[in-house]
Amino acid sequence: MSTKKLALSALFICFAAALSALETMLPPIVPIEGIRVGLGNIVTLFVLYIGGVWNGADAFIVTILRCLLAVLITGSPSRALYGISGGVLACAAMLAARGLFPKKDGVIPYDERFLPFTGVCGAIFHIAGQMLTAVLLFGTKYVLAYTPILITSAVIGGAFTGLCAMLLFRKLPKKLLNGIQK
Repeated sequence: MSTKKLALSALFICFAAALSALETMLPPIVPIEGIRVGLGNIVTLFVLYIGGVWNGADAFIVTILRCLLAVLITGSPSRALYGISGGVLACAAMLAARGLFPKKDGVIPYDERFLPFTGVCGAIFHIAGQMLTAVLLFGTKYVLAYTPILITSAVIGGAFTGLCAMLLFRKLPKKLLNGIQK
């Protein structure tokens, strides 16, 4: 890994962790425990779609280290299990979703119009990872009764994070994007 890529990776991890930590510190959007937008996934989507020297493995690294760093910032170790299990499944789902669509010519090798769909796939699988963790930790399947509410919020939050990532790609200067890719 080049020094530039290592420095950018650290920047992406810190930015994603700060977004995740900020989200936990803000008042909840709805008065239902566990519903969050998933702002840290904007960075994961960016890494998945940027192309160049960045690949799926880099997105997994950013995701896992973001979850660990966010736990250090917020001081909530129990969130690490939920965050990492959900994050790894979400990243895998987003990587698979990205592969469903054809590549394109241009600065970004993947069509950013599909980012909202990719974000929704990731959010749904994030919920799946968290619910699996909850079943294992609590030893009961009754926690799954909460799933329909979480899936609904995942569709909304995933679409939002995908739209944010799409806007990021559209607003960042092409020269900056080219520099990140190399």
